[in-house]
Amino acid sequence: MPYVDAGGLPAANVPRPFERELKVVMSPETHPDVEGFTLLFSTLAPAGGGTDTHSHEGSGELMVVVSGRGKAWLAGEEHILKPGAALYAPPGVEHRTLNEGGIPLELVCVFIPPAPADYIEKMMAQASEGADG
Repeated sequence: MPYVDAGGLPAANVPRPFERELKVVMSPETHPDVEGFTLLFSTLAPAGGGTDTHSHEGSGELMVVVSGRGKAWLAGEEHILKPGAALYAPPGVEHRTLNEGGIPLELVCVFIPPAPADYIEKMMAQASEGADG
């Protein structure tokens, strides 16, 4: 059975304007015993870190706030993010997150079915395109 201490995992750092850190904690690619989901930790930088408006065509995304404060938009509706809040973006539904506080906004994200193996690389590329545009 998989056990992971995420503190020792490598992180992908997404640059501004969508500054955040992403760690794939468990997925079918990282653990052969994991089926049906990808577990990712996302830490949004203080005072403006976040994501662009996006959707996942093949996966739903469940987000649970661990610490920090911010806002999320799901299908155009605004929601407050604070510890204990949970938000689900079904496949194909646009969503966005934003850290409005002075400390990191930490999210636990579960993708069902699993996110594609190249998910983090795609997020990095999209952030770079946003920085250039």
